[in-house]
Amino acid sequence: MRWRDEPVSIVLRPVDAFLAAHADLHIPLSGDGAIVLVDDAARRAAERHVAAKRVEQGGLLLGEPFVRSAADGSIALVHVRTAVPSEDATGSAIALRMEAAVWNDARAALRPGEHVVGWFHSHPGIGAFFSDTDRRTQAAFFAQAYSLGWVIDPVRGEEAWFVGPDAQSVSAAFAAPARPPGSA
Repeated sequence: MRWRDEPVSIVLRPVDAFLAAHADLHIPLSGDGAIVLVDDAARRAAERHVAAKRVEQGGLLLGEPFVRSAADGSIALVHVRTAVPSEDATGSAIALRMEAAVWNDARAALRPGEHVVGWFHSHPGIGAFFSDTDRRTQAAFFAQAYSLGWVIDPVRGEEAWFVGPDAQSVSAAFAAPARPPGSA
């Protein structure tokens, strides 16, 4: 089952609640664009998965989106807590097909308050950018305002982040320090 096959009914919390609980992170919220905060374990899992083969690989991102304020409703921050690799994907040098099992794996990995917040995939040796196919995938399957697309080129050591159905470039992605299991 795909993400768009299920109704999305998420109550987005204001970012102030997140920032108050994570004051030690010093996240500079400025401008209109969304900021991405990636837990270290999620980053390592995604990077390890895409570096394993020299063909495109990918998976899903789990976490929580936050809005600037309840009245505003615009996305301020997306916290990525987990990366779920697609173990049954078929990749080539320039294409990727992830099978339905990754959605089931993602559902099983969700913790309370988490949602599928996007996807990641690699472009080994060709650079970190969103192709026309990536943009169509984003619009079709990750059409929420908070939906992320993360492209990693493990050969060149590049990455790029995109948000929303129109795949707008994200200018700031921060690494969250490792936290003990069970902490927010």
